[in-house]
Amino acid sequence: MDEDRVKGAAKELGGKVKGAAGDLTGDKRTQAEGNVTELKGSAQNLYGQAKDTLSDAAGQAREFAGDAFDKARERYPDAQRVYQRGNEALRPHAHESPPGLAQIFIDGRG
Repeated sequence: MDEDRVKGAAKELGGKVKGAAGDLTGDKRTQAEGNVTELKGSAQNLYGQAKDTLSDAAGQAREFAGDAFDKARERYPDAQRVYQRGNEALRPHAHESPPGLAQIFIDGRG
C-alpha cells in the first residue's frame, strides 16, 4: 500500500474529527478547517490509490512481457542468432548511409 494512501486516510479522518468538533461547538472556522483537511486527505488518498493501480498494472505488463519472451524463445530458439546476423549485416549500411539503409527496406531487400 502506498504511503500517500495511509497519510491521506489519516488526514481525512483527522479532518472529519475536526469538522465534527466545529459542528458541536458551532465554530465555523474549525468546521471549515476540518472540511479542508478532509478534502486534502481524500485527494492524497486517491493519489496513492492511483499510484498503486499504476504500479500493479506495470507489474502485470512486465510479467506478461516476460512470459511472452520466454514462449517466443522456446518456440523460436534461433531468433536471437538470426536477429544478430541481420543486425551485423545492416550495421555498415547504417553508418555509411542511413537513407541508403531505408531504401533497402523500401525496395524489399531487407
